[in-house]
Amino acid sequence: MGLFDIFKKKVEEKAEVINPLHGYLNEAGLPIENLQVVDNNGNVTVSGVAENGEAVAKISDLLVAKGIAAANIHNNISIADLTALNLRYNVATNSSNLNCRKGPSMDNEIVGKFPKGSIVTLTQIYNATWHKVKNDELEGFCHTDYIEEVAST
Repeated sequence: MGLFDIFKKKVEEKAEVINPLHGYLNEAGLPIENLQVVDNNGNVTVSGVAENGEAVAKISDLLVAKGIAAANIHNNISIADLTALNLRYNVATNSSNLNCRKGPSMDNEIVGKFPKGSIVTLTQIYNATWHKVKNDELEGFCHTDYIEEVAST
């Protein structure tokens, strides 16, 4: 074990002593970088960067299971921006354009449409069913049934 590993272990041990919820969320194995948990008299604020939206939603579920009232949870976890990876997807609808929505649900407003066969760039993975994508004119959430990753060359 190197000097950095010893330091990192001490920092993690200190975080758990200060806030046991941090350790609890860490043990859950969620893909969250820079996880921070602050408990201010029962008001819990969580921050960091999650790999996907499912991890963000899971935080609240875990804290409620630990007895924290949902109204007292301030989930400031952001979802990782994947734009720099330049992951490209083909709009693979059967015959029509693909609806682009304001949020990850059929209940969200349609903000535009991507033409069938067009190429979009992945910006966020919300969950297995919804991804946030963009092109030069439009950005929003699309159902994953209608986009296919383009093989990188």
